Amino acid sequence: MTAMTESLIQVHEITKHFGTFAAADHVSFDVPKGQIFGFLGPNGSGKSTTIRILAGLLAPTSGRVTGFGGLDVTKDTERWKQRTGYMSQKFSLYLDLTVEENLRFFGMIYGLRSKQLREHIRDLAVRLKFEPLLGSLTRTLSTGQRQRVSLAAALLHEPELLFLDEPTGGVDPRGRRMFWDLIYELAASRGMTVLVTTHYMDEAEQCDRLAFILYGRIIAEGNPNDLKHGLRGRILEIEPRDDPFAALQGAKSQPALEDAYLFGTLLRFVARPSALNEASRLASSLGSSMPAEPSLEDVFISLARQHAAATEKVAS
Repeated sequence: MTAMTESLIQVHEITKHFGTFAAADHVSFDVPKGQIFGFLGPNGSGKSTTIRILAGLLAPTSGRVTGFGGLDVTKDTERWKQRTGYMSQKFSLYLDLTVEENLRFFGMIYGLRSKQLREHIRDLAVRLKFEPLLGSLTRTLSTGQRQRVSLAAALLHEPELLFLDEPTGGVDPRGRRMFWDLIYELAASRGMTVLVTTHYMDEAEQCDRLAFILYGRIIAEGNPNDLKHGLRGRILEIEPRDDPFAALQGAKSQPALEDAYLFGTLLRFVARPSALNEASRLASSLGSSMPAEPSLEDVFISLARQHAAATEKVAS
């Protein structure tokens, strides 16, 4: 690795079993220092299990997580936690305490001195725009306000690595956008590394690097642009001359297509690599068509199909 892509933590073949179920299955990847690393997958894919292991909240069945110049998450758990922050979708705040009381409680857990803690709370309240709420009971806050307070709680001790486990679930689009603006500002100003789990593809587009997880296994890793490379030239966007629903139904049975779906009033075809000309002729027969840039959703669905086909082949 070059200095620009130096890894902060390294994940080596971690597996986590709950009974006979493997929630994480030989997962390996590096988290680059100073970048926003996205961990994507559908619900139940193993995202939260993996991030909880990385945060020192859950012990792996096997495998190792190392980083920060020689620490091991299992052997050096307390020192590891001092260098990381963790925020989950559930916003682990005490509803009967005020915002400031919550932050003081979390700050004391991290061992911050009174003066230092007071300064950090005021600074974060200003930067995350909840200063007028410091005296308010947490139960009276909106979801978006609780989100910002929870983020502040995870940042009080100025961690090198911030874990965000589906932090924008249940938050409206405007709140999600504002949250990501804050993350970029904090990452840029502090040189902080961020690992975020999400199933929102628009959020994934904003990450420097991504790993796709499915059924507990990493099925692809790279920056968003590189991950789309394999689908470029295979996506066709069609403005159908006739009923788009009827055209879609007819297209789904075509062997030249890997996928077909509605995109607003348009059709989108994903051509099989070996049938580009046939897919292009089919698209032209339905209306005017042109190549389209693949989305990360296209990429994930294509990778999931390939993974399913490979698994089925092995099983047979």
